[in-house]
Amino acid sequence: MPPRLRATLTALGAPPDPAALEEIVRAVGGSWAELDRLRRTAGTPVDVSGATEAELRARLASQLPCSTRVVKTAWPTDGIATRMTAERLVSSIDDLWYPATDDLVVLHEDADGTSVLVLDHEERLTVVRMHGGGHGGTGRGRGPQGP
Repeated sequence: MPPRLRATLTALGAPPDPAALEEIVRAVGGSWAELDRLRRTAGTPVDVSGATEAELRARLASQLPCSTRVVKTAWPTDGIATRMTAERLVSSIDDLWYPATDDLVVLHEDADGTSVLVLDHEERLTVVRMHGGGHGGTGRGRGPQGP
């Protein structure tokens, strides 16, 4: 977990939100174990271990195209989630994700459906685009669409 995650989220204007955690878990299939299955539908994860902070921000921004749209963000190991704008997430990523120590899951919903973005503790970025709009659809990926 990032140090002082709860305090950091609150300072960013995005305090922990238990309802957001429930919504993310439901969208990925009802449990964090389902997230692993879902990620396997995404194709090859992108290794971000050598990425600079600017490169990581650019990659995230390209996957979360509407910067003012609210995304749900979770730290599964810690059981913490929140809602924040994609722009806030991207600009604060160095305070919100610590490589090699935690996973970060981002749920992004728009008219085209739902995307689940995962930055994992092994410094891999995976994006799964799911059918359906709004609330997670069926949980089935559209195929190998990576970042």
